[in-house]
Amino acid sequence: MKNRFKIIFLKQDLVSVTTVVLWFLSFLSGFSIIFSRSYLSGGFRVDNVYAMFSMFSNYLLIYMSVQLFGKEFNYRTINSIRICGRSHWEIIVRKLAVMLVLAILTASLSFLTLLSDQLIFNQLEVNLLIVFGQLLLAYVTYSIFLFALGSLIIFLIKRTLHAFITIFLILKIAIALMNVLSSFEFTSYLINYIPLSFLEDAFSFARYTPKQVIVTLIWSAIMLGVLSMLYRKRAYK
Repeated sequence: MKNRFKIIFLKQDLVSVTTVVLWFLSFLSGFSIIFSRSYLSGGFRVDNVYAMFSMFSNYLLIYMSVQLFGKEFNYRTINSIRICGRSHWEIIVRKLAVMLVLAILTASLSFLTLLSDQLIFNQLEVNLLIVFGQLLLAYVTYSIFLFALGSLIIFLIKRTLHAFITIFLILKIAIALMNVLSSFEFTSYLINYIPLSFLEDAFSFARYTPKQVIVTLIWSAIMLGVLSMLYRKRAYK
């Protein structure tokens, strides 16, 4: 039973081979832009550094969003934690806390990559404090939405790999769909209130507007409410 309850807590969720590998790949992607700017005279801007970093960190956040509850289904501990005496919101918040800690750590690593770029060129092209705040806001906002969406999908599909593919396809297909809807006058206004229309792009360049943050958090809260209802179902097979 002790081993089962370990699945609830934070430490083994954060430190895994997948996390380390994707962090390393994120570093390589970010430093590829720095190398191009330094030695190949590449025509890249400063924000391209953390945009490239975000390519693999995006995969990491998507994976974690389905893995946190996905492992409960994989280890068949989902019903054990439901009857362990902890409230459904406590379990959900614990899982969300893992996602937020991972997001903050990854945003910090992205900032270190950018800082390396600035030190190599021996110049400050950006306000580092503002950029760090933008990165934190982007990673935290994006991770909350992904956690809510990914957890909903895993409760419906119950397979981590299938859920990962599903959420990845949703994010990609949604971009094409939103582009189509933006071409019609009566729907172009509405897509501003659908996070999937701006979610990934704003995350990649850390450019969430206050309105986009509010819209994203509202949708996330709605999905978390639905998640709490799914979690409280009688049993899962």
